[in-house]
Amino acid sequence: MKLKTIKKIFQSGLNNFRRQGSLTLATLFVIFIAVILGSSLFMFKGAVSFLTAELQEKVDLSVFFKENTSRSEIFKLEQKLTQFPEVKKVEYISPETAYKSFVETHENDPYLKALEAIEINPFLASIHIQAHSASQYGVISIFLKQPEFQDIIYEVNDSKRAVIIERLSAFTSNVNTLGIGLIISLGLMAVLVTFNTLRLTIFSQKEEIGIMRLVGAKDSFIQGPFLVQGVLCGFFAALLSFILFYGTLFFVRGQLQDLFLGFNLFEFFQTNLLAIISLQLTIGIGLGLISSIFAIRKYLKA
Repeated sequence: MKLKTIKKIFQSGLNNFRRQGSLTLATLFVIFIAVILGSSLFMFKGAVSFLTAELQEKVDLSVFFKENTSRSEIFKLEQKLTQFPEVKKVEYISPETAYKSFVETHENDPYLKALEAIEINPFLASIHIQAHSASQYGVISIFLKQPEFQDIIYEVNDSKRAVIIERLSAFTSNVNTLGIGLIISLGLMAVLVTFNTLRLTIFSQKEEIGIMRLVGAKDSFIQGPFLVQGVLCGFFAALLSFILFYGTLFFVRGQLQDLFLGFNLFEFFQTNLLAIISLQLTIGIGLGLISSIFAIRKYLKA
């Protein structure tokens, strides 16, 4: 296809895009909503991954030992735990270390003076176990509650934050499913709206198309402008989506970082700029192009 022909096809498609007015805006808006939803889902997954990682680092399972338990007995249990594939890290906390940590974090607490007055260290030796994932704490907890450890273990403190992570993971999965469902629904709606817009465009140019067929115009020349029209709708929807996201995240980045517990959405957006732009263009142009192809196949049969 000659460059002159390509330019003419693009110009015709651009004219169709401008002429349709409100119908073009309706198409663009529906595709825009689908692009916004897809981008939001991507950002949401990034935020949840960050929060899950942060929580995972703070989650542990604490094992407190009876007062007469020797360091060697604790060390043997440590060695067994480190052989577990579920265990990421095991940290031993001596009574002295626990006391020092308490003093540092409660220096203004009136109870600290009472504790210092009795000159007794009430803290027990303990180990803090960190698993690779929240779902693995149950296996470790069951192992620690075996009868052979009852003589040395005073208490196993099952972390409730592990449950929070599991619930967060389940919530994320549900949101992802819902988001994908909404994207598909909006995508179908965008295809339908664009389909009807192009149908009206084709109908309004019925005589012109008939003349082009009579003079032997190729199908690609007839169909090209409608494909360009669909692509332009998708492109501008993606462009508007990008501008909206960038502007919003830039101006409220501080507030959002506080809301998401330290996760910087604007920084995440900048870091994944190429991926986000590609996603937005893929959704936008993809929906516009698919809609155009369906309309052309139905109404421009050779």
